[in-house]
Amino acid sequence: MKEYEYSFKVKSLDPYIKYCEENGYKKTSETSQIRELFTSNNKILARITTKKSNDKIIKSLDFKDENDSDEILKNCRETKPLIITDDNKESINSILDILGYKKKKHLDRKRVVYEKGTVKFEIDDYSSPEKMFVVAIEGEKEAVDKTYDIISKTIHEKI
Repeated sequence: MKEYEYSFKVKSLDPYIKYCEENGYKKTSETSQIRELFTSNNKILARITTKKSNDKIIKSLDFKDENDSDEILKNCRETKPLIITDDNKESINSILDILGYKKKKHLDRKRVVYEKGTVKFEIDDYSSPEKMFVVAIEGEKEAVDKTYDIISKTIHEKI
Protein backbone atom coordinates (compact mmCIF):
# COMPACT_ATOMS: atom_id res chain seq x y z
CA MET A 1 0.00 0.00 0.00
CA LYS A 2 1.29 3.49 -0.82
CA GLU A 3 1.52 6.25 1.75
CA TYR A 4 1.46 9.88 0.61
CA GLU A 5 2.40 12.36 3.31
CA TYR A 6 4.06 15.61 4.21
CA SER A 7 6.07 15.24 7.41
CA PHE A 8 8.00 18.04 9.09
CA LYS A 9 9.46 19.18 12.38
CA VAL A 10 7.85 22.24 13.99
CA LYS A 11 8.59 24.54 16.91
CA SER A 12 5.18 24.02 18.51
CA LEU A 13 2.23 21.69 17.99
CA ASP A 14 -0.32 24.22 19.24
CA PRO A 15 -1.02 25.98 15.90
CA TYR A 16 -1.62 22.64 14.16
CA ILE A 17 -3.98 21.41 16.87
CA LYS A 18 -5.80 24.74 16.71
CA TYR A 19 -6.02 24.48 12.90
CA CYS A 20 -7.55 21.00 13.14
CA GLU A 21 -10.04 21.98 15.84
CA GLU A 22 -11.12 25.15 14.02
CA ASN A 23 -11.46 23.47 10.62
CA GLY A 24 -13.74 20.54 11.36
CA TYR A 25 -11.17 17.82 11.97
CA LYS A 26 -12.21 15.15 14.47
CA LYS A 27 -9.75 13.83 17.04
CA THR A 28 -9.79 10.08 16.39
CA SER A 29 -7.06 8.89 18.75
CA GLU A 30 -4.54 9.91 21.37
CA THR A 31 -1.88 7.34 22.22
CA SER A 32 1.51 6.93 23.82
CA GLN A 33 3.77 5.03 21.45
CA ILE A 34 7.08 3.28 21.70
CA ARG A 35 8.56 2.37 18.33
CA GLU A 36 11.60 0.21 17.72
CA LEU A 37 13.10 0.67 14.24
CA PHE A 38 15.11 -2.11 12.58
CA THR A 39 17.14 -1.90 9.36
CA SER A 40 18.70 -4.38 6.99
CA ASN A 41 20.46 -4.19 3.64
CA ASN A 42 17.16 -4.13 1.73
CA LYS A 43 16.30 -0.43 2.39
CA ILE A 44 13.04 -1.40 4.11
CA LEU A 45 12.45 -0.53 7.76
CA ALA A 46 10.85 -2.99 10.13
CA ARG A 47 8.92 -1.26 12.90
CA ILE A 48 7.60 -2.70 16.13
CA THR A 49 5.15 -0.25 17.65
CA THR A 50 3.59 -0.45 21.10
CA LYS A 51 0.51 1.80 21.39
CA LYS A 52 -1.00 2.62 24.76
CA SER A 53 -4.43 4.22 24.95
CA ASN A 54 -6.31 4.29 28.25
CA ASP A 55 -5.85 0.74 29.60
CA LYS A 56 -5.39 -0.87 26.17
CA ILE A 57 -1.97 -1.88 24.80
CA ILE A 58 -1.50 -3.03 21.19
CA LYS A 59 1.84 -4.16 19.79
CA SER A 60 2.34 -4.52 16.03
CA LEU A 61 4.94 -5.09 13.31
CA ASP A 62 4.96 -3.36 9.96
CA PHE A 63 7.41 -2.54 7.19
CA LYS A 64 8.01 0.73 5.34
CA ASP A 65 10.41 1.98 2.68
CA GLU A 66 13.42 3.52 4.40
CA ASN A 67 13.61 7.29 3.91
CA ASP A 68 16.13 9.14 6.07
CA SER A 69 16.08 12.23 3.89
CA ASP A 70 14.99 15.66 5.11
CA GLU A 71 12.42 15.88 2.30
CA ILE A 72 9.04 17.03 3.55
CA LEU A 73 7.02 15.12 0.95
CA LYS A 74 7.25 11.36 1.33
CA ASN A 75 5.66 8.91 -1.06
CA CYS A 76 6.53 5.37 -0.01
CA ARG A 77 5.26 1.85 0.43
CA GLU A 78 4.01 0.62 3.78
CA THR A 79 2.52 -2.69 4.88
CA LYS A 80 -0.54 -3.15 7.00
CA PRO A 81 0.42 -3.92 10.61
CA LEU A 82 0.60 -7.45 11.98
CA ILE A 83 -0.60 -7.62 15.59
CA ILE A 84 1.99 -9.15 17.91
CA THR A 85 0.67 -11.50 20.57
CA ASP A 86 2.28 -13.74 23.16
CA ASP A 87 1.60 -16.64 20.74
CA ASN A 88 3.50 -15.16 17.77
CA LYS A 89 6.13 -13.00 19.49
CA GLU A 90 8.87 -15.62 19.09
CA SER A 91 7.98 -16.06 15.40
CA ILE A 92 8.18 -12.30 14.79
CA ASN A 93 11.65 -12.14 16.34
CA SER A 94 12.86 -15.11 14.27
CA ILE A 95 11.53 -13.51 11.05
CA LEU A 96 13.41 -10.28 11.78
CA ASP A 97 16.54 -12.26 12.61
CA ILE A 98 16.55 -14.45 9.48
CA LEU A 99 15.93 -11.40 7.27
CA GLY A 100 19.00 -9.72 8.81
CA TYR A 101 17.28 -6.89 10.67
CA LYS A 102 19.25 -5.08 13.37
CA LYS A 103 17.88 -2.54 15.83
CA LYS A 104 18.51 1.01 14.65
CA LYS A 105 16.56 3.37 16.88
CA HIS A 106 14.14 3.67 19.80
CA LEU A 107 11.39 6.30 19.58
CA ASP A 108 9.06 7.41 22.37
CA ARG A 109 6.20 9.76 21.55
CA LYS A 110 2.68 10.90 22.23
CA ARG A 111 0.56 10.92 19.05
CA VAL A 112 -2.73 12.72 18.50
CA VAL A 113 -4.59 11.99 15.26
CA TYR A 114 -7.18 14.28 13.66
CA GLU A 115 -9.15 13.28 10.56
CA LYS A 116 -11.46 14.97 8.08
CA GLY A 117 -12.47 13.37 4.79
CA THR A 118 -9.40 11.75 3.24
CA VAL A 119 -6.89 13.83 5.22
CA LYS A 120 -5.26 12.74 8.46
CA PHE A 121 -3.03 14.84 10.74
CA GLU A 122 -0.61 12.87 12.92
CA ILE A 123 0.69 15.26 15.57
CA ASP A 124 3.67 13.86 17.47
CA ASP A 125 5.39 15.01 20.65
CA TYR A 126 8.67 13.04 20.89
CA SER A 127 10.48 12.60 24.18
CA SER A 128 13.10 10.19 22.80
CA PRO A 129 15.61 10.03 21.15
CA GLU A 130 15.35 13.79 21.61
CA LYS A 131 12.63 16.31 22.42
CA MET A 132 10.99 17.35 19.14
CA PHE A 133 7.62 18.03 17.58
CA VAL A 134 6.59 16.51 14.23
CA VAL A 135 3.45 16.98 12.15
CA ALA A 136 2.45 14.66 9.31
CA ILE A 137 -0.40 15.26 6.91
CA GLU A 138 -1.32 12.13 4.99
CA GLY A 139 -4.03 10.67 2.82
CA GLU A 140 -5.34 11.13 -0.70
CA LYS A 141 -2.86 13.12 -2.82
CA GLU A 142 -5.06 15.97 -4.04
CA ALA A 143 -6.63 16.68 -0.64
CA VAL A 144 -3.29 16.39 1.17
CA ASP A 145 -1.56 18.72 -1.31
CA LYS A 146 -4.35 21.29 -0.85
CA THR A 147 -4.17 21.03 2.95
CA TYR A 148 -0.37 21.32 3.01
CA ASP A 149 -0.58 24.36 0.71
CA ILE A 150 -2.91 26.09 3.21
CA ILE A 151 -0.70 25.13 6.18
CA SER A 152 2.51 26.23 4.47
CA LYS A 153 1.04 29.66 3.73
CA THR A 154 -0.47 30.24 7.15
CA ILE A 155 1.27 28.52 10.08
CA HIS A 156 4.06 26.27 8.88
CA GLU A 157 7.57 27.23 10.02
CA LYS A 158 10.12 24.71 8.86
CA ILE A 159 12.87 23.93 11.35
